[in-house]
Amino acid sequence: MLRLNKWTFLGVGFWIAGSVYAQDNSSINTYSPYSMYGLGDIAQPGLTATGSMGGITTGVREKRQIDYVNPAGASARDSLTFVLDFGGEMRNFYSRTASQSTTYNTANFHHLALAFPVKRIGVSLGITPFSSVGYEFERRELNDSLVASMGDVRYLYRGENGINQIFLNLGYNITQHFSAGVGVRYYFGSISHYYNVQQNTNAYYANIRSSKTQKISDFAPVLGVQYAQPLSGTRSIALGASWQPEVNLSGTQSTLSQIVGTSNTSDTAYSSSVASSVKLPMQLNLGASITASEKWMLGAEFGYQDWSKTVVMNNPNELGRSYSFRLGGYYIPNRYDVRYFWKRITYRGGLRYSQTPFLHNGYAVRDMSLNFGVSIPMRGAGYLNAGVEAGQRGATGHGLVQETYVNFSLGITLFEAWFVKYKYE
Repeated sequence: MLRLNKWTFLGVGFWIAGSVYAQDNSSINTYSPYSMYGLGDIAQPGLTATGSMGGITTGVREKRQIDYVNPAGASARDSLTFVLDFGGEMRNFYSRTASQSTTYNTANFHHLALAFPVKRIGVSLGITPFSSVGYEFERRELNDSLVASMGDVRYLYRGENGINQIFLNLGYNITQHFSAGVGVRYYFGSISHYYNVQQNTNAYYANIRSSKTQKISDFAPVLGVQYAQPLSGTRSIALGASWQPEVNLSGTQSTLSQIVGTSNTSDTAYSSSVASSVKLPMQLNLGASITASEKWMLGAEFGYQDWSKTVVMNNPNELGRSYSFRLGGYYIPNRYDVRYFWKRITYRGGLRYSQTPFLHNGYAVRDMSLNFGVSIPMRGAGYLNAGVEAGQRGATGHGLVQETYVNFSLGITLFEAWFVKYKYE
């Protein structure tokens, strides 16, 4: 039997944390033209296990998984148990318009999270993506007069990088049924947009290269509550809410424009770096769940944000209200079955429908997906979590892009009981 000690447990955590910071910051975690707007493609909430249930977390009290969205969920942790959760994801995109199509695949580390008790307070902390920017496309000049005088003119657009968040949650059981929590989010990272103009004639050849980069480094608070009430038998219900107020995230905005000649020499036409801020809108999540202890759980959640006042790098605002409906749950045939291994596996499923903050020509971009996953018990250690999400975003009409995607996630949840004195070795 594999038994982890606390030093092995922490060593694994620090090793994973080091690998996160060692990653190349320019790696692309998404490939979507919609990530051109605002802070990019906003990540769906949840870790591997909760993500396999449509992303429901706010109204779920579960001691075997980490909820970073609602700080009150940290109080559900067993008073002697430490939990470590880490995982990665692979995303597969198939995008098409009325006339073109393309495919793209990405793979990246997704999260590292740790939960533990400090006397009567539950603590959870970790790091996970908040948003990602990744796109690249080209447009050719079709104006006959410009083409006649300048020749072939091409406009190249590219974006990359993203914003990460470090979270710290403190949860406390005020009464037997009611818990409250407070948390803080530290947002950091950068998003970069590149705009190149390539033109050539028989007389000369020159490129114009421009870039804008928004760096963010700031904190934001979050509050949460949960109420749990036993029902008949082993069933219970839980209600939850989390609220993050509107904040201005401070940072810097850099702009660079260069003219590149035929000999590949460049002259800087314009360069600046100024302090700036980005408005992060208020976020509200409401959730509820019903659980049959050690057997099944079914939950639902609603989330809302208004991005209409968010402007990034002075770009025209093509953002609006965002809301989502999430439904999910799990089923375990028999968690403690000693004969059949498959009965101890947790089977998860969920669905999600959302109106994203992206607007194009006044049309909102909608996103729908189905989620499936399993948590396979590892003897004496925890669970191996695997999930798949299949969905579609956007449409081919009204100048929109339709994205069909299949995402795979893989994670490990490790448990370690501290402060326990064993009578027998």
